[in-house]
Amino acid sequence: MPSTNELTLPSSKSKLDGTVQHSRHTPPVSLPPSPNARILDAACQLFLHNGYRISMDAVALRAGVSKQTVYAHFHSKDALFSAAVEALVKPIHSSLDARGGDIEDSLRALAHAYGAHVSDPSNTALGRMLVAEAPRFPGAAHRLYKSGSGAVLESLAQRLGQSMHNGELRADDPHQAAELFLSMLNGMTPERTLLGLRQRGRKAQDKWVNHAVNVFLCAYRSPHPPSAPSGKSA
Repeated sequence: MPSTNELTLPSSKSKLDGTVQHSRHTPPVSLPPSPNARILDAACQLFLHNGYRISMDAVALRAGVSKQTVYAHFHSKDALFSAAVEALVKPIHSSLDARGGDIEDSLRALAHAYGAHVSDPSNTALGRMLVAEAPRFPGAAHRLYKSGSGAVLESLAQRLGQSMHNGELRADDPHQAAELFLSMLNGMTPERTLLGLRQRGRKAQDKWVNHAVNVFLCAYRSPHPPSAPSGKSA
């Protein structure tokens, strides 16, 4: 999450005749993050380390704002939790936002972003804590899924649906295909994670997700893909 905003201001140098000349090479001036960004950053850190039981007072203290300011930006802890989860999975959504590439490019970008997210120790710890706390905080567990994995599933289904419509992929149920693809990326990782067992290393994980993309495309790629745009090789 970005911690500062950058604003470039012109610097000036006085000449001997008293005129002022503006420099084109001025270092950026760092501005402090907005209260909203500080609150969200504080919430992400606290949720990751302490689970859903954190208090809004703790968020305000860590963010360096008043409790009233926290509630002015996020009307409840539920709303803040949902926003924090959305921020944590933003890199995965961003991998699908690049519409310029073909479906294979999109799937590989998503696969690597998703793999990085699920293998992150902090995200793993949050998931483990919420599994343990689900009976006590069922709403938090529901929001974690809805704003996290559920939102990724929906975004992927929309992307696959577009590719099915334009002929890159064969026609099928995009939501079923999206869930199947995410399951292929996961493999047995969730079980090993919850039990605290050793995970695949980065090189092995990259090999796994690339293989998952290849297998998925073998099953879903259209036998008659659309022609390449004029001026581009097929």
